[in-house]
Amino acid sequence: MIYLLILPLLLLLVIVQITILDLLSFGWIGMEISLIVVIYAGFHLDALRGGILSLMLGFFMDCLTSAIFGLYMFLYVLIFFLSMVVADRVYAGRPFLIAFFAGLCTLLEGLVILLLNRFVLGVDVFYTILKIFIPQAVVVGLLSPLIFGLFQRFEGFLHAEVRRPAQRI
Repeated sequence: MIYLLILPLLLLLVIVQITILDLLSFGWIGMEISLIVVIYAGFHLDALRGGILSLMLGFFMDCLTSAIFGLYMFLYVLIFFLSMVVADRVYAGRPFLIAFFAGLCTLLEGLVILLLNRFVLGVDVFYTILKIFIPQAVVVGLLSPLIFGLFQRFEGFLHAEVRRPAQRI
């Protein structure tokens, strides 16, 4: 039941990421909080719940920002499954590993966006790698251990159950 409340929160997260966080960074680099959520889902959720969460985040990002519909849905699901593979092979509790992997995923996302813009839309924007995507990867890498810690504190709310002994009617 609590998972039904997550969809409006995901939409709110994407809207806040696009508007408020973009204003705070003066439009220079975007803070991809939604990407960190997808990586966290890959590390901590099962395939069905995390896949749906990643797909919905990608859908909201596509609806609000993408020039190529389906781009973020594809990228977020790809990064989610990549995160699941990495989580099975390494200990995902170390902050350095989380930061490195989040930065690497941000660079992967930027590279795929640049390649698809080049080959689908015919727009050559490879000069933005140094100006936008590398600083964005550094910011996401620095923010990801903090956000992972915040998510781990609130993860108990999703799994909380009320256990009471049976009462007579």
